Amino acid sequence: YQRRVRGSHAVQMKQCDCGQLVMENHTLSGHTSRVNSASFSPDGSQVVSCSSDKTVRLWSARDGKATHTLSGHTKCVISASFSPDGSQVVSCSSDKTVRLWSARDGKATHTLSGHTDSVNSASFSPDGSQMVSCSSDRTVRLWSASDGKSTHTLSGHTEMCDIV
Repeated sequence: YQRRVRGSHAVQMKQCDCGQLVMENHTLSGHTSRVNSASFSPDGSQVVSCSSDKTVRLWSARDGKATHTLSGHTKCVISASFSPDGSQVVSCSSDKTVRLWSARDGKATHTLSGHTDSVNSASFSPDGSQMVSCSSDRTVRLWSASDGKSTHTLSGHTEMCDIV
């Protein structure tokens, strides 16, 4: 499967074979503003999307139905992705925070604060024990996935950091 963020408010999932469109499966509609990213859970059963409407949404990849709307960010949500085991979601926002959520019930587990400008990207380490985030404040931060505490701040970048 390949995900495509298309249009301003929906995610389209398409089944692809060698780059050729085989069939269109689902259009995930529900966000009320531009969709900024979308990705599959490691087992392919769920999709997470995030939007300028300040929400993160979880969807069933099987039937395209929304399972949870994750609210808490106060500005545009820029990126969201699953942990390697699929149990958690990390999101980041122009509200200067990184948030951790339970992928099972959509509940917030931690709000990670420390960046002083928009957080542009966040992801988990391969073993899921840590997260990394980067920001327009020109820092990269490492965080503990178990308690949400900052473990290291990497500074010295001369430009804003866009993606990790």
